[in-house]
Amino acid sequence: MPTQENCLFHGLPAVRLCAPNGATATVTLHGAHVVSWKSAAGVEQLYLSPNTRFESGQAIRGGVPVVFPQFNTRGVLPRHGFARTCRWALVEDAAPTEDACSVTLALQSHKVIKALWPHAFGCTLTVALQDDSLAITLAVSNQGPESFSFQAALHTYLTVGSIDSVRLDGLDGSDFEDCTAAGGNAVVRHTPLKPYEAIDRIYFNAPTQLQLQSALGQTELQHSGFCDVVVWNPGGAAAACPPDLPKDGFRQFLCVEAACIGQAVELPAGQSWSGSQTLRAAR
Repeated sequence: MPTQENCLFHGLPAVRLCAPNGATATVTLHGAHVVSWKSAAGVEQLYLSPNTRFESGQAIRGGVPVVFPQFNTRGVLPRHGFARTCRWALVEDAAPTEDACSVTLALQSHKVIKALWPHAFGCTLTVALQDDSLAITLAVSNQGPESFSFQAALHTYLTVGSIDSVRLDGLDGSDFEDCTAAGGNAVVRHTPLKPYEAIDRIYFNAPTQLQLQSALGQTELQHSGFCDVVVWNPGGAAAACPPDLPKDGFRQFLCVEAACIGQAVELPAGQSWSGSQTLRAAR
């Protein structure tokens, strides 16, 4: 039978899920952040920076940060919004079935959030583990009298063994916005990724199924509800390396994230929205 238990992860309260075949996933209440996902063989599927600060108010570098209600600096809020640095509450401790287990966390508007974003909303993240697949679902409800809009993403850091080994399939024929300094936000047709070069691409209205080939094998990605896909890696230039990432950390991961960016979600009063990303472990 699958199990779930409360635990601490680098001092942060967390929930650990364990599938019958031995696969595990760990989610911190800080940011509703998936910080670990291991296959049945014990192979970690997510990259987590050894330089990250596991502190209140600080974003965790790696794993799966929740981007909401703003992507990057495309608005007036703090970069990537406030969800990834807030404390979430455990609202559902669902009884495991014979082959799966899940946990749901909720973020509710409070005084600090209202000062940044004055909308009445509900936001939950559900993480479901079944054998070697991990499904993450973000749900947002409008609990106020007026409509609002938001952007969102599941900023997934997939470990790849070596960036030299990476090939991302499923995007041929798609257009992307090149958000690197050299790209100047131009919209161009998909080209293969080049290791060691900065990668910052937003694929609008992207295909819903992708495959990532790496030294660890093939990881399958599928999304629904989200319309875009972001592919990111800072590359080998020291100037592009975030301060909480080792200088050679870029070699070990590729971010492939389901997102809604190009067209913000418009949510009328009393309505709800959800988007999910399902990952199948490399094998």
